[in-house]
Parts: sequence; C-alpha cells; structure tokens
Amino acid sequence: MLRTLMKSKNGAAILTAAALTVAALGTGAAFAEGDPATNAGSPAGHAAAMQAASLNGAPSPVAATAAVRQYAAAPVAPKAAAGEPLHIVAIGDSLTVGYENGMNLSSVAYGYADRVFEQALYHGRADMKNYGILALRTPGLNGFLKAAVEGASVTQEQLQPNLTKDGLDPSAYNYNAAVVGKSAALADDLKKADLVTLTIGGNDFIPIFDDIRSKGLSDDELQTKLDAMLTDYIPQLESSIRAVLSLNPKATIVYADQYLPVPAPTAFIKAVTPSQYDILTGTVNKLKGMDEELAAKLTKEGYDVRTVDVAAPFLGKELSYTSIAKGDIHPNSQGYELMGRAFAQGIWGAYRDPAAMAAGAPLRVVVNGTDLTGGNPPVLKNNTTFLPMRDVANALHATLSWDGKTRTATIASGGKKVAFTIGAHTMVVNGQTVPLETPAYLQQSGGNSLTYLPLAALSKGLGYQVDYRKPILTVFINS
Repeated sequence: MLRTLMKSKNGAAILTAAALTVAALGTGAAFAEGDPATNAGSPAGHAAAMQAASLNGAPSPVAATAAVRQYAAAPVAPKAAAGEPLHIVAIGDSLTVGYENGMNLSSVAYGYADRVFEQALYHGRADMKNYGILALRTPGLNGFLKAAVEGASVTQEQLQPNLTKDGLDPSAYNYNAAVVGKSAALADDLKKADLVTLTIGGNDFIPIFDDIRSKGLSDDELQTKLDAMLTDYIPQLESSIRAVLSLNPKATIVYADQYLPVPAPTAFIKAVTPSQYDILTGTVNKLKGMDEELAAKLTKEGYDVRTVDVAAPFLGKELSYTSIAKGDIHPNSQGYELMGRAFAQGIWGAYRDPAAMAAGAPLRVVVNGTDLTGGNPPVLKNNTTFLPMRDVANALHATLSWDGKTRTATIASGGKKVAFTIGAHTMVVNGQTVPLETPAYLQQSGGNSLTYLPLAALSKGLGYQVDYRKPILTVFINS
C-alpha cells in the first residue's frame, strides 16, 4: 500500500516536499492479480465514486468544470478494418494501468483507457488490450517495445532497475511480470491495432522532487535539471512511438502530455516555493510544446500521431483530480474521467456522457450507438438483461414473428435467425439447438402479457458484439 501523507503536530495535513516525494515513489502499491492484458470487455468491478453521479443522467462534475483543450488532433477518427472491431492497445505506465490510491488485490482498474474503450463502443464494435506497467519510465517502455519488435523475451528487471522484487510491492511485481512476459503478444496486438494510446513520463520526473527536498536547489539549478530531463525525455518518447510505427505504420497513436501533481503553494501547502512552482509549471508548458512539435513532425512524415492535453485541465485542481492530499500523485476517479475526455476528444472530437437512466431501469442499453428507448425498461433477472421482444426487434432492426401455439418468438437479422420458446432452456440459432441459461418469459404489464427475451443471448445468436460496462451500467450491442 502507498505510504500516507505526513501529518503536522496538530493533525492537519501539510503537503511538504518530503510528502510529495513519498507520494511520487509509492507507485508499487498492491494491485489486482490475474491477467492484466486481457480484453476490456469484461465488467469493471471498481466503479468510480464520481461516476455514480452520472449513472442516472446527472451531469458529471468533470464535464461541468474541466475545460479540456483539444490540440494537435486530426479530425478523422481511426477506422476498423472491414468486418473487424476497432482494435485498441494501451501502453505505458500506471496511468495506463488505471491505478488509484487505495487499490488492493480485489480491485479492478477503471482508468482513462477503460473510458476510451467505452467511448469506442459508442462508435461500433471494439476490443482493447492493456499493457500498462506500474512505475514504468521511458527507457523501460523503450526496452519493452524493443523486445516486442525483435521478438525477444525480457524481464522487468532488465527493463528498469527499480522494477525488482525489492523495489515493488509483491502484488505489483507479479502484476508487472505478467505484462512484461507478453512481449510477443504485445507485438501481435500492435500489428493489428487501429488505435494505440500512451501515457509515459511521469516517473521520469519523480527524482526532481527528491532533489527539491534534499538538495535545496536554487531556482537556476532546478531549471537546469528540468531542462536536462526534457532533453532526454523527448528522444526516448520518439523512440517508443517509432517502435510502434515500425510494427504498424497505419495505427493512430495518441499520447498525453504531463500534468503537474503539485498544487500551488499556500500556508498549508509547502511542497515547493512560489518560484519553484512557477518553474515547474513553465516546464510543463514547455514539455507540452515539445510534445506538439513531435506529433507535428511525425504527422508530416505521413503518420497519424496525436497528442492530447491533460496538463491544463489539472492545473489549479490538483487536489480535486489527484490523491496527492492522501500521499498519492495518481489521478482519482475524476482525474481519470478528465483524461478519458481528453483522449476521446483527441480521437473522435467529442466525449459522450451516458444518457439519463429510464425510471426503474437497472441499466442502459445502447444499440449501434443509439440509446434504446421505449415504454418498457430493461429487466435484470438472474444477472441477465431482458427486454420485451418488440423493443429488441426494433432496436436491432430485425424482423419478428410470434407463434402463439408454441409460444415461440423468432427474430431474424443479417441472414441469421434466433428462436426462443417461453420457459425453454434452449434456443434455436439457424436451425441448431443451443443451451440457454435463462429462458424467455412472459410478464404482465397493464393487463397485457409481454414476452421478455434474454438480450445478450439473442444478440450473440445474431452475431452481434455485446459488452456490459458495469461502471456506467450500460450494455453496448454492436452489429
């Protein structure tokens, strides 16, 4: 677990340079075990607190307050190959992982990349593989991508000296090892990727805070050190991007700049002096310009490389969008939503908030980008979503027939046909009987009997992609 924020004698939290260093170096906290680089279509178990406000259609606080500035973003959204979903690969550091303060072995990340995946589902079929690595720096990312390009295996100790068993919490070490051990899979996924998202660099700049705390840097010395870090960072970043392009020159690559996780100094916030804060914010702006120049350079070469601005929206709201007050520089849920918005605007030109939830509905249903509406809300029964058969047919633009004698509903679309008989634990897909865990059923509504069909089974029977996103209580169905 991350170490806690330093306390003053009277118990008030005071953010000092020492505490900031503790926060910055604590990225090896306990994290979820299992296979990190899996398809993001599974439900996320870690629903964000702020996200709850939008579940019933209430405006997101981030949407209301964050002025996300899109820059250096091409207007054309990445396209999937014919008959394929939009393949997304997320690479980078703990921001790509989606790490939040307090995550433990039972937590499931819900970061910016997961939000990008959800936004993709509004546009069509999509899948995502996440290769984020906790505490990663740019040389480590270069090493990981080099191994992928060369078809070689690599260990995290070879990537970066501090990614060792001694340098990380055991669960974080095991999490990283599972990702790093998949360099061959990373290469395959990058070759197929339509969209690659990237965050890297925050850990590269961590040592400067230790220097501020321990060495008493003058302003000139601080500026000199930061300039040297920038001089090293940009070539490393370019090398990583070119490694991806060497595997897939047609992929759209979108990367973020760096937010400053240090609030402006006050009587209670003394991480840096006012002059040091000015130098740090100036360096963030300088880095933003260098990121833009790199994207413009690669775009001029014919690649689709974009950078998105997360620095400006975080500025002045560090305590709201990060967990720095708790000793952790990572974004909180609101911060990750802000990042998701920035990426979505840089990719598609807009971020779509979930629609208002219908009264009494347990979730939303989005079919081919259109919110399902009607007088009969979805029903959640035995962890299965049901909809009235006519609403299903209309949403899927399918034909519907009903056999009253056998009480069988048949829905056809795109050359496929699926039949459900009320109460039967099987369904018939293109003439073949297949098992069905939760059968269709009749429900009384205003004196009428409505036939409710299992939405996921029907959609899959017709060959549609179905993804349930628990954090926003939304089922996405895409043909």
